[in-house]
Amino acid sequence: MVSSVENKTPFLLCLIGGILLFQAGWTGSLGILSYLALIQTIPELADFVWIINALLYILAIMAAIGGVGVIAGGYVLTRGRVTTGKLVIGVALGISIVGLVIQLAQWLWLYGATSVVDFFGLTAEATGCIGIVLTLVGRSRAS
Repeated sequence: MVSSVENKTPFLLCLIGGILLFQAGWTGSLGILSYLALIQTIPELADFVWIINALLYILAIMAAIGGVGVIAGGYVLTRGRVTTGKLVIGVALGISIVGLVIQLAQWLWLYGATSVVDFFGLTAEATGCIGIVLTLVGRSRAS
């Protein structure tokens, strides 16, 4: 006996969007290692390097965690808990958007406006934006 799953299309959109957000967070966080190396060379920040490192690592994984949260929220949608699923997706999407904006700002600050042609950074930001759009469409189609 095959059981019917509610909200198949929103779940698939959230699944794909979450995977893209996770990939964007993972790819975008690779550039943070060069930033950490630069911070350690500033003598005035020598006492605060461990705090800055911890904060930057937290910010670097925010978008990836948001992608996992979007997938979890999409799964909750299939179990008939639409309000809870939409809430989980909204929170996770907000975390992902903040993480991607911070990564974009860090990327532009470190490498300048000419870094827009950087293939990996551009790919990470594009997949993140596509993931955000797919997640928003999936969340809005859930009923």
